[in-house]
Amino acid sequence: MREGNLEAPTRHPLDWKSAAFYDEGKAFEELKRVFDICHGCRPCVNLCTAFPTLFDLVDASSTLEVDGVAKQDYWKVVDQCYLCDTCYMTKCPYVPPHPWNVDFLHLMLRAKAIKFRTGEVGLRDKLLSSTDAMGKLATIPVVARMVNAVNKNGFSRTLLDQTLGVHKDRELPEYASSTFRSSFQESKSVPVKDGKNTPGKVAIFSTCYVNYNEPGMGHDLLAVLAHNEIPYVLVEKEACCGMPKLAREGMRS
Repeated sequence: MREGNLEAPTRHPLDWKSAAFYDEGKAFEELKRVFDICHGCRPCVNLCTAFPTLFDLVDASSTLEVDGVAKQDYWKVVDQCYLCDTCYMTKCPYVPPHPWNVDFLHLMLRAKAIKFRTGEVGLRDKLLSSTDAMGKLATIPVVARMVNAVNKNGFSRTLLDQTLGVHKDRELPEYASSTFRSSFQESKSVPVKDGKNTPGKVAIFSTCYVNYNEPGMGHDLLAVLAHNEIPYVLVEKEACCGMPKLAREGMRS
């Protein structure tokens, strides 16, 4: 039997439109199957907190196997996965085309979708994953200064911990008083120079983080492009990519 990652992994599409995809019973069966394989392998223990969480649950169970873990505790593993896909791309020997067909990321994504559909996503996750909405509010000049001050205040952080579950010691990025998009400088009119492997011009997606938290990174990029006389444009109708809502990484990690 050949191990899957000795050749290029085969990623099967998610059948997310089917009713079976959202069947919690079937999803838990697949979670148990994959968790059992992961428990017997374990080289992924150093990748993120999802795998140590799983292995700790197994090691603390009465049977020392996955069947001794309460199914409700499966969610503890799901909540720790932020869909980086490192396990699939670099570690797991059982990804397709291996017949065991382990795709941890797709399974976690399925579980998160079920959790969202059943309304089990709390206010904290909904609020903190709405990065675009939060950024638009928090980068109002006066509001930005207030939010940044609150995030550095010990009493405020304790209150935030108790109400929204954001750990008081968690480092939070500051908000800029001026967004990258509002201070964006148009490209100078320079001719497009077609390179060997590039078209010689750039379309810039600022991303939520650069736009609301670190606009200086965006301006540094503009300076590099201007210095090299590479014309650029800022994508007009940019919106949040949605990754925060897919991942909803535990803020207590």
